[in-house]
Amino acid sequence: MVKRCLVAGLLVVGTCRMLAQDVGLAYTTEWQAGGRGGAQWVNLLRADGSLTLAGQWRLDVAAISVSRTSNERLADDWQTFSNIEEENLPLALVVLGLGWNIGKSEWFFGVRNVNEDYFTSACTSLFTNSSCGIFPTLSTNWPIANYPMASVGIDYKCRLGHWLLETSLYNGTGYNRFGGSESAFRFCPRTDGVFSITSINYQNHGSDYNMGFALHSGVPAADEAGSEGQASEAEADRLTTAVWGYAEQRLSAHLHALLQYSVATVRSGCRQYAGAGLVMEMVKSRGGIFFDYAQFSFGSEVACEVTWQFPFLKQGYIQPALHLISNSQCKAVVGLLRLGYRVDWWAVCG
Repeated sequence: MVKRCLVAGLLVVGTCRMLAQDVGLAYTTEWQAGGRGGAQWVNLLRADGSLTLAGQWRLDVAAISVSRTSNERLADDWQTFSNIEEENLPLALVVLGLGWNIGKSEWFFGVRNVNEDYFTSACTSLFTNSSCGIFPTLSTNWPIANYPMASVGIDYKCRLGHWLLETSLYNGTGYNRFGGSESAFRFCPRTDGVFSITSINYQNHGSDYNMGFALHSGVPAADEAGSEGQASEAEADRLTTAVWGYAEQRLSAHLHALLQYSVATVRSGCRQYAGAGLVMEMVKSRGGIFFDYAQFSFGSEVACEVTWQFPFLKQGYIQPALHLISNSQCKAVVGLLRLGYRVDWWAVCG
């Protein structure tokens, strides 16, 4: 499966190179151990490209391949300690559409997922756990276009000095196929619902403050009905919401504090989430510690991650991490070693 993952990714790069002016290839591999006493090897390959068109228009495309050596996860955690581990997926689109820049505004029309734009601040992106990438009050509760899924949508950004306003509208259910009823090109609000997300961000003096809310008109993921997880017309009228805020406060030139909080109006799933941590920079490396708490309708979970990221060659890194997890079904310690490397076309040929 690892070979098929790499071959599929290289095919995407070749296609992107023929169409695009700016192409990149990012490979992330991760070795996990602990939990139930087993081991796991996870691989993620992403290829992306951008082609400048007439005027301020551009064509963006990105695809991923995911593989792992075992279908059994090392821990029965509810927040998912690894943000790249998923079922084997030879090839899936995550971005395909048109971008348009006009003044201080930027639009995107096409297939996309929320991970391209939201919860992408510098400090949260250091950690390997899934909750830092997108809060479980969103990812757990709704079957949205969250990694490795994507869906048809519209994204809008407006930059005003230190402020960034962003709002997006997606099909309410994300998919990772190229055709059929699970196609990423599917747009069917009647059965899939609609997903809307908005955030306001402020950055200044090395600090980053974010607040936002999301609305979903379809059936929550925890209450999915039918063999394919599609809601009935009556269920699809259900409206649920989540609000959140998080801050990355600069304490000194080499130290940031993280604070996160979110609450959702769902009957089942994740109702409340909170997180706190520290990120430290030393020379060219950086690391941190992060604690989070998630309250679900069926129980609560507390987790901790300690990690450090070291540079590797010019565009790579090596990152060990230790996860401590505790809920009513699982008490586990899992260690992982992650290696990431990115190659940009201009870095090779420029």
